[in-house]
Amino acid sequence: MKKMETAQTLFGQLIQQERMEMSGILYRLSPSMGEGLMTCYPVLPGVEIIFNDIRLHRPICKTAKVQEDCIEITYCLKGHIEMLFKNQTYTYMTDGDISMFHCKADVVSCDFSAKPFQGIVIMLYLPDVIQSMNQMLGTNEFRRDMFFQAVLMADTCRVSHANESVEHILKEFFVLPKKHQSHLMKLKVMELLLYLMTEEDYQNHKMIYFPKDSVEKIKNARRILVSHLDQHITVRKLSDIIGMNSTDLEKGFKRVYGASVFAYSRSYKMQCAKELLSDGAKSVLDIAAECGYENGSKFAKAFKEAFGMTPLQYRKTICNRAICGQMEQKLKK
Repeated sequence: MKKMETAQTLFGQLIQQERMEMSGILYRLSPSMGEGLMTCYPVLPGVEIIFNDIRLHRPICKTAKVQEDCIEITYCLKGHIEMLFKNQTYTYMTDGDISMFHCKADVVSCDFSAKPFQGIVIMLYLPDVIQSMNQMLGTNEFRRDMFFQAVLMADTCRVSHANESVEHILKEFFVLPKKHQSHLMKLKVMELLLYLMTEEDYQNHKMIYFPKDSVEKIKNARRILVSHLDQHITVRKLSDIIGMNSTDLEKGFKRVYGASVFAYSRSYKMQCAKELLSDGAKSVLDIAAECGYENGSKFAKAFKEAFGMTPLQYRKTICNRAICGQMEQKLKK
């Protein structure tokens, strides 16, 4: 499989070949990189599809140059992806986004580690994919000089949110019946390519990129938030500290981390509170103070909104589970 061979060349020991499955190959991530499976199917001459259900522990860095003349289409069903390009710009993908880039775009690193990633990658190898389209559709109208020219000419990645039509096609890849699966994949690939080649959303989409220095400021803002959980830091104050316009900070933070500054800070505080409650060493009021809540009732309300129960109810549930576990161990003995 060209894509998987390329992945191993570019990113070192990312994957291990597992076994043949139906008409494809199932790969497992190397334990040193993460966990999860990637299933690769050759659909047509010049077309491969890789289904991904993975969780990476750290970013993957490119170690070689792509020799293939190819376009990569990625659809993120669930997850969060950060891509750094050689021109020192970042772009991001989250739930429902679709990206397209040519191999010359020169990706330096990809980071899937923020969330588990579920999605598909469609590899288009030129000129074979164009010949396959013409043959399957009984025409000669498709040529390289009109095949995703904006993508072929770009030095970075084109990312946009999949519209209703394209998203419908992409989601159908995940529910194809096993019977006639290979035939249905061919039809779906043709349908997707034709939509992408005619939809204005993808031909003229204005991409949002972030310079490396802006991303570093945004990541510094996150470090400040998570290292001062006991404080309420406003966006205005945070923007003053890192030297960035508050509007740009909010927009950039949401793209980088998938949530607003307030929502991310609150979610992080609640996760920390959950861990502290499970530990059992501190009182609920002490934990509330550590998470920036002077008022215990406001903390309880925020915790219940996040997890469906109050801090005391959660701690009681954890204690009951621990007792049941101990009893089970005694019975086994």
